Amino acid sequence: MPIWVWPAALMVVCVLAVWRGRDEERLASAGLLAAWAISMVAFRAKSEDTQWPILIIDTCLFCLYVYIAMRSRRFWPLFLAGFGLLIVATHVAHALDAGISGWAYWTAARIWNYLCLFMIGYGSWTAPKRYAEIEAGDASEVPGATRR
Repeated sequence: MPIWVWPAALMVVCVLAVWRGRDEERLASAGLLAAWAISMVAFRAKSEDTQWPILIIDTCLFCLYVYIAMRSRRFWPLFLAGFGLLIVATHVAHALDAGISGWAYWTAARIWNYLCLFMIGYGSWTAPKRYAEIEAGDASEVPGATRR
C-alpha cells in the first residue's frame, strides 16, 4: 500500500470530524492524529522487535478511547475502544512471543488502526442525525433504556 494512503485517510477523517462531528468525534480524531504524529518520531524503522514507545502511545490512545466510550451516548465509541484494545493486544502478543514475524505484527496493527479510523469516520458522518435523535428522545427516555 502506498505510504500516502494513511496520512490522506487520516486527514479526511479529521476534516470530517471537525465538519460534522461533535466533541467526541473531534477528540477521537485529534487523539489519533496526535498519536500518529508522535509515533512518527518514536518509530524505529526496519526493526522487527516490539516497538515499546509505540506500545505506550497506543496504550494512552486506548485509554482515551475508553474514556470517550464511557461518556458517550452512542455505540461507535465502544467499537473504537475494542479496536484500540486489539492494537494494544497485538503489541503485547508480539512482546510475549518473539516467534510472531514483524510482518504479521505490523499488518495486524495496521488493520486495527484502519478500523479505528473507520469508526471515527462513521461516528463523524452519522453524528448530526444521531445527536438529533438523542436530543429529541431525552424527554421520553425511560431510565436504564439502551441508547444509540
